[in-house]
Amino acid sequence: MRKLIIAAFFAACCVTASGAMATQVNITTANPVIDLNISETVQARPDIATFTTGVQNLAATATEALRANNIQMATVVARLKKLGIADKDIQTTQISLNQQFDYRDGQQIFKGYQASNMVHAKLRDLKKLGAFLDALAVDGATNFNGPTFGIDDDSVFQAAARDKVWTKAMSRARDLAQKAGYPNVRVLRVAESDYGRNYASSPMVMRTMDASEKSTPISPGELSIGANMSFTFEMVK
Repeated sequence: MRKLIIAAFFAACCVTASGAMATQVNITTANPVIDLNISETVQARPDIATFTTGVQNLAATATEALRANNIQMATVVARLKKLGIADKDIQTTQISLNQQFDYRDGQQIFKGYQASNMVHAKLRDLKKLGAFLDALAVDGATNFNGPTFGIDDDSVFQAAARDKVWTKAMSRARDLAQKAGYPNVRVLRVAESDYGRNYASSPMVMRTMDASEKSTPISPGELSIGANMSFTFEMVK
């Protein structure tokens, strides 16, 4: 006989969120139990790409550096919008102004002021990504990091991963129970932990284009979306 102690948290209608109450549920089993932890993944094609881009300018004075940077960055942001990126998908991430120096024969030589402006952007039409990179270079972008490919709404794929986990868990639990002389199992506990998303930056293929190519070639590849769940099954006759 095994006693399971399950903590369940709930907020009663007369209790504020900050005063959420906890209750403990005791489940006593007459038969042996099986504890399993199962992970599964599904593959999916990405539908968004995020990246950072921006410009750097060097000038003799801080005012000149900022002015040139502002003009050039305005051109880059205008290009982002022209290619279909919405205002909500463009976010400034860094603006900086720093003195720059060279060092010669142990001497510090002032070069000027460097102004930098970086934005984080999300492109929702991956077919435009190659042409997009080319256009940014033409418009004066001096920095580009990315892309990181992702899925705007991965709920369908997460549900599919959970289905795979559930099917595998039931099959394994029944198999183990039958080896122990029990024809079936019943679920006593299910808990899901954060599996995370495998949204690491995918390799970006950048090479010199030949005459037959219109834009920078990009390989989005596939992403892994997973689910991880732990189970407690009771073996039953």
